[in-house]
Amino acid sequence: MSRNFAAILLNLDRDAERRIHMERELAQAGIAFTRQPGILGNDVPADLRHFFYDANGDALTTMKRGEIGCYASHLRALMRIAGGECGSAALIMEDDLAIAPGALADIEEAIRQMPRGWDILRLSSLPRRAYVPLAPIGTRRLLVRYSKIPNGAGAYLVTQQGAQKFLTHGVRGLTFDDDLRRPWFHHMDTYGLMPPPMKPGMLPSTIDAVEGGRFDKPMSSRTERLMRGDHLYALKRLVYNVGNLGVGNWLACGFINLADMVIKPVIRRSIIHGAAWLSPRARRRA
Repeated sequence: MSRNFAAILLNLDRDAERRIHMERELAQAGIAFTRQPGILGNDVPADLRHFFYDANGDALTTMKRGEIGCYASHLRALMRIAGGECGSAALIMEDDLAIAPGALADIEEAIRQMPRGWDILRLSSLPRRAYVPLAPIGTRRLLVRYSKIPNGAGAYLVTQQGAQKFLTHGVRGLTFDDDLRRPWFHHMDTYGLMPPPMKPGMLPSTIDAVEGGRFDKPMSSRTERLMRGDHLYALKRLVYNVGNLGVGNWLACGFINLADMVIKPVIRRSIIHGAAWLSPRARRRA
């Protein structure tokens, strides 16, 4: 049961079935955790409201209320980590995961392999674009960098420094999943495990059942990026990817991604997992 990270489970008080499911999964995996009550979008605490509402209580986002509650729940956990409550790094989990055998050992080994200054290690999302292996983890996984960060925030490890970075910006216009896969905006050094040791979506979502639809505030993507201060979105993304992957690997990933778009409709399967085209032992550490 010993490990070098804390673990936080996000779970609404009313979702007892999901809590019981995760208690069973985490017990089998040998991961001790603390449960953090989830937040409802209609009941965002005062110290988090400025992320989503103006001084008059009007929404500054087009997110559904359930999505606001989900985002606020993650922000509360990140605030705890940023404040030093959870040590140098912590695992944040949503409550619909299946955890693979050996996940704890692989996560611990990945932490030992991580380079100095890392911010986040994604543990639950399959990429849809090519990735670059960095090091073998256990007998079945690879530590990787992505050419495109996968969506989803079911489980991820974040350092105290990484949490502090994510909290620096104010208003949140995108869902938490979307924000987390834009690390160039928060300057977060991002890695992943392949295949992921945790699988999300094992239980029906309760977000869409919460407090109705979206706020009636249509907002263009350009307006939303300007609100976030992200005027050079495409350039920031390019600089981030080239800087993290290196020019050669960035070009190789681009070629694989293009080939995948052409070939997948024909062979009905993706070729991106041929990203083991580079031996992890031959890879320089990022």
